Amino acid sequence: MARLVSVILAVLVVLLAMSVIIFSGDDSESLIKLPPPAIVPDHVTILDQAMLKDTVNIKGGESIASYRGLLVTGSLDGHLVAFDKDDFSIQWSVPCPPNSHGTPCRILGIRSVDDDILYGVDEHCRLFRYKNGQWTWLLDENNAALKELKPGLFNDLVIVENMVYITDSFQYNPTKHPLQRFFSFENSGRILGFNLENGEVTTMADGLYLPNGIELHFDNQSLLVAECLMYRISRLDIATRKIQPFQTQTFGAVDNIRRSIDGGYWVGIAATRLTSSYWSLPDFLAVHPKLRSVLTNKAFLPLILLYHGIFGSGPALYRMDEGGNTQKLILDDSKLTKAMAFSQVHQSDRKLFVGTPFAGKIFVFPNDEL
Repeated sequence: MARLVSVILAVLVVLLAMSVIIFSGDDSESLIKLPPPAIVPDHVTILDQAMLKDTVNIKGGESIASYRGLLVTGSLDGHLVAFDKDDFSIQWSVPCPPNSHGTPCRILGIRSVDDDILYGVDEHCRLFRYKNGQWTWLLDENNAALKELKPGLFNDLVIVENMVYITDSFQYNPTKHPLQRFFSFENSGRILGFNLENGEVTTMADGLYLPNGIELHFDNQSLLVAECLMYRISRLDIATRKIQPFQTQTFGAVDNIRRSIDGGYWVGIAATRLTSSYWSLPDFLAVHPKLRSVLTNKAFLPLILLYHGIFGSGPALYRMDEGGNTQKLILDDSKLTKAMAFSQVHQSDRKLFVGTPFAGKIFVFPNDEL
């Protein structure tokens, strides 16, 4: 009983301290102005149990690519895993080599070139090539040019001719966990370019709010970038390096973008801003910077995760056309997937393979029924 009273008193003290911080006023220059949520389109599909019957049991499979008749992804335990796209059985699994400090690999973005070579990035800011069973590290912690840039988290990549374009979500900061930085609204994210011919590393764009997924626009001259923290998709002109808004009102925290075989793009949403029952913590912290500085401390990380698990909204995915207009929206409004986030959507043989960072599985949706 005494322990319960202590817990209740501690919670009350925290709530009181938060109230003092909230009502003490904030510096207007520290306020983050977020765009309003997108308008819900006429065609909305709400996920139900019948649509969740097919899954691929791979933990941490966020990014997916086609490779020699199979589909491949990265697992939470640091493996490159290939599975059959029809019966979803695991065909092979190879460990990703650790870095020079012995830190295991965690693949966050993966691409296939000519269905024969795999390129990928991991969370430790490394770029690899995989062909015929051989790993080659093209960028790692030993690269002098990369050291000067102080990257924090390689999230995704796209290959355009002899260039690899990589999203670096934020600059390196050893004092903060990546999940804390999700709520801190830092704009230290960048798009880096790596030349496959001469090994040169360049900064294509900076000042971005947690750039995550990246995809080549159908004009083949610009890149679409998911700015997760700003709930928007931006467009980077490759030649001029000028970045402009592309879709300024999305349905939530944009995680990833991939081309659809039907034209347009599939977009994964980590957490929606649509349901009236959901109190959006990022939206709240955007206008309360003092409280934001407190809650993004490491000590409050378990509290933030607990909140999102209980009160957070479900994930979503949607398809947009080449002009950024939404054509179809698919919502996990009741959180049936327990995924907390949808990452990359890979379309193959009329199926949508949806990667997730937390659910421990890849979801498979029949595209014709959505």
